[in-house]
Amino acid sequence: MKTLLIALLVYMAGFQNSFASYPELFGASFSTSGIGNQANLNANDPSNNYYSPSLLGFSDKFNVLAQSSSTAPHFKSINSVVVTNNTNSTSETYGKVNTTYTKFYGGALHIGLPVGGARHLGTLGLSVFLPLGDLVRTNSGDPFLPEYVMYRSRFQRTSVYLNFAKKWSEDLAWSVGTLLGFQATAEVRTNLSLNGASYGSWARAQSKVSPSIGFITSVTKIFDDSTVYFAYQQEMKSNLKASVYGEITNPSLALLDSTMSSLIFYDPHTFRIGGTTRFSDLEFFGALEYQMWSGYKSPIVDVKKNGGVIVPSTNYEKIVTRDTINPRLGLKLNLTDRWSTLLGVQYRMTPLKGDFSGSGNSVDVNTIVGTTGFQYRMVVWSKDVHIGTAFQYHQLESKRVTKTTGQENGSAGNKLGAPGYDLGGYILTANLGIKFNF
Repeated sequence: MKTLLIALLVYMAGFQNSFASYPELFGASFSTSGIGNQANLNANDPSNNYYSPSLLGFSDKFNVLAQSSSTAPHFKSINSVVVTNNTNSTSETYGKVNTTYTKFYGGALHIGLPVGGARHLGTLGLSVFLPLGDLVRTNSGDPFLPEYVMYRSRFQRTSVYLNFAKKWSEDLAWSVGTLLGFQATAEVRTNLSLNGASYGSWARAQSKVSPSIGFITSVTKIFDDSTVYFAYQQEMKSNLKASVYGEITNPSLALLDSTMSSLIFYDPHTFRIGGTTRFSDLEFFGALEYQMWSGYKSPIVDVKKNGGVIVPSTNYEKIVTRDTINPRLGLKLNLTDRWSTLLGVQYRMTPLKGDFSGSGNSVDVNTIVGTTGFQYRMVVWSKDVHIGTAFQYHQLESKRVTKTTGQENGSAGNKLGAPGYDLGGYILTANLGIKFNF
């Protein structure tokens, strides 16, 4: 069985991803994170390619923004709760749940590339978000104990957004584009020889990764002292399906014939509307984001038995989702012609309904986000260069979870997580970046 398990883990780790992109939670760049994670509506800022890519159609410059970021979650401890019962062990035991999630270090690159030369046929916008040092990092979390499923590793993946923006008139622009995802399948077949056999164990594996795309569109309208935009991003699901076979030749025994599947990351249907108004050295920003979460499923890996002697997984969790409305407000104050300061606030609704008192381990709560940042503009070889930083504090709502009586399978006893625990905590994040306009 050791060979089989190693092969399976390699394939699951090789293809699993996180459940949504970094900018959804923490902003696309230092210039957008500091104002509450929304578009700053500067046509020469290519990070607007994530929020309102049509805005780039108004720029005829080659714009580049690069940044690094750090994110550190701090959740409340969960101690002295049931960690095993008859649904995952032979006895009931109490213990501690791991709520210490790893820090994340990431990077982002945004490019706005005008095409057509002097005719300016439009602008290509490219945004790439990725973990520093890795292509992806994954952790599906504990299959039984409480998991902050929106934060375990959902933003620790490479994500790509590509758009084409075109100016329709001097005050109106539109865009079409895509976000990239994938569908992964794998097959692992093993034949195990026990001690005393005249030949060794062997294994065979194959896999396929197919790209999938989601649709993005937006429109931006400029008025005398204000700008407004609307954007839509299609739902994106990336699934993993692995077929696993294992048998012993001597003595002949079919151990495993199973299919393991997981929704490895999920981006909801997202509608954005927002705008900005300028008053001398002050600029006010506001946005409203509506997300549709009906297609979301838990990242827990489901094991289906096709044959053999392995017992399939028993998932007692019944997730109930809701659509969310997330408002954002921001402010930019130009202190001088070179220094600017940023302030913002955001409210994030959790897409998970309920009080988490029943079966299951997926938890999440509403969050209030406070943001701030600074920008410095300088001129290098007659070109504008902006250096900036942004900081965010995410305060999770405190909530008491009290588990109902009875085990998950309906028998007498205590549920996993009983008698209950407190949800809440905070997240700190910081960005540092530079923007060039050519």
